[in-house]
Amino acid sequence: MTENLKYYEAIRREYPEMISKDQFYRIAHISKATALHLLQHGLVPCKDTGKKTRRYTIRTDDVIFYLIDRQIHPEIYRAPDKWYQERSGHYNSRITYRNELAKLTDDEKMDFHKMLEHEMESYGDLLIIVDVADITGYCDTTIHRWINAKKLKAFYISGKFLIPKLSLADFLVSQYSFDITRKTWKHMLLIRNFLDQLETT
Repeated sequence: MTENLKYYEAIRREYPEMISKDQFYRIAHISKATALHLLQHGLVPCKDTGKKTRRYTIRTDDVIFYLIDRQIHPEIYRAPDKWYQERSGHYNSRITYRNELAKLTDDEKMDFHKMLEHEMESYGDLLIIVDVADITGYCDTTIHRWINAKKLKAFYISGKFLIPKLSLADFLVSQYSFDITRKTWKHMLLIRNFLDQLETT
């Protein structure tokens, strides 16, 4: 987990929020042809201007989502034979793991909860907003919205919110969290690491 986290954070530091196709295939260590397949078939979301040069613009976060998911589902991202003869228009897609999370049993959810507790063991029992942002990758506004909607349990003490660490684990294993359609790459990484564990047990 720690090595992956450092790697993805390094990508975000090195590259701007939006990158080109050339930057994409270099980051992902894939060929130009594979990058084109991923973009034209919506496997990695992008903005397609239709121009002959600098046609595609890709969010760096979407590249990170792709790198995370590729480790679990490499078969999804392999270009079929003669794919260039079957090109289709661009459409948006977004990895959320909602289908995989929906299939978790109660015991598997408990295992996910335990893994999250382990990932957060370096933090104190009570987290502040900055801690939650660091763990999940979501902004302060989003976290405050969860608290105000009573989706994430917190206590308001001395002018600041304190979130029990176990409450954050509860939230991340909740249906509300599973249904988030625009998950951050840190959230995706936590999910992917757990799904990796399931496959090896």
